[in-house]
Amino acid sequence: MSKLSPETLNLFFPQWQGSARFELYEGAKLLYESLHNRISFTQIPSSSTYSLAADKNILGYSQIFSQLLDACKVIQTHIPERILTIGGDCGVEIAPVSFLNKKYDQSLAIIWLDAHGDLNTPSSSPSAHFHGMPLRVLLGEGDVSLVNQAFSTLRPEQVFLIGARELDPPEKSFIQQNELSVFSAEAINDGDVDCLFSMLDKTGFDKLYIHLDLDVIDPEEFPHVACPTPGGIHIDKLKDLLVSLKRKFDIVGCSVLEFLPSGCKNLAILEVVKLLDYISLPLLTAV
Repeated sequence: MSKLSPETLNLFFPQWQGSARFELYEGAKLLYESLHNRISFTQIPSSSTYSLAADKNILGYSQIFSQLLDACKVIQTHIPERILTIGGDCGVEIAPVSFLNKKYDQSLAIIWLDAHGDLNTPSSSPSAHFHGMPLRVLLGEGDVSLVNQAFSTLRPEQVFLIGARELDPPEKSFIQQNELSVFSAEAINDGDVDCLFSMLDKTGFDKLYIHLDLDVIDPEEFPHVACPTPGGIHIDKLKDLLVSLKRKFDIVGCSVLEFLPSGCKNLAILEVVKLLDYISLPLLTAV
């Protein structure tokens, strides 16, 4: 890996409270330790207090809100062209995605690679876990204080859900009502990506953000996640998709999230780093 452009901000944001699983902090830390000798990271401190209180029907709300404020301050200080996030749970996406969306004047398409929709609100969530809510916040709905802290909000046509296969009924309703673009894991595994690229081309978005929750991968091939969900994307097909996206679009941001290694940790870490390498991420070097 070569040196990064200073226009790229690399965040180490090991927030775990959104999943209520401290192991995600440890998983993010392992990825950070495997990369920090090659890449300069800015860390967003994350509380290690195990006790989580529910407020506004969000478990760990006070920590999540405080950490979001910190992330926004860091990003606002750097004003980067591109952002890479090595994170804990999916709730870390609010600051980087909303910032880049504002920076590029909503010309940003969001590739949401995830087994879940992350489209719940505090009132619809069956668990009160915030990692099931960040995309809904980015779309301008949910807890008002969190929504207001975001730099901007997305429009439904900017979102492309890929590999989602475990959706709560309110999420399904939201997807249908807002006509979000959805592409199944089965379609990706079959190599049927023409429709995705055609839709991306038609939208005219010239920038791309890739949200990668590792549970989008089939757990038979990669079980090292907080919420393993059967029927996922095969690793080789995910690599093919990432390479194709890199070739066709200007990727200005990405995240790698929800890593919870089990068994042979070193092999699991190596597999994740390979995914980054396939798309030259974290080599988000400005042209």
